[in-house]
Amino acid sequence: MGMDIDDQYEWDADQHLAAYGLRVAVDQVPIVRDVLIRETRHEADIYGGMGTVPGNTQLMRICAIQLWHAGAVEDALLVHRARRTSMDATGAVDAELMLGAGVARTKEYLATLCTDEAREILDEIAWVEESYDAERYAAFLDKYYRIA
Repeated sequence: MGMDIDDQYEWDADQHLAAYGLRVAVDQVPIVRDVLIRETRHEADIYGGMGTVPGNTQLMRICAIQLWHAGAVEDALLVHRARRTSMDATGAVDAELMLGAGVARTKEYLATLCTDEAREILDEIAWVEESYDAERYAAFLDKYYRIA
């Protein structure tokens, strides 16, 4: 008997994590972005009634963590887009994962964009920034994923 989709998605997420780790090399960041974009598209298509394959929200979370560690400010947009595709994705992908470049730098970047999406992200950041501590959050992620 084969795996059901939930088992397959868990296996896929585990394989991705095993292959790349939580902290990816600079040359692997585009791969992670592509995976997150693909899974975000699948999840959005399912909830939009246009797709047949749901996004792997576990894999989306891992990719968002990898991008958070990479710290590129523009990845806040990709993470936000992943979060807003469904309730499952919002629950899987923490708002803090939009802050890999830091709170101040991310807010500054978003303010320069002057888009509705940037304003939405700034509103989400307002909910988490006061309690956000990057070092504590990294330690939490490492412990959760059992990284020494």
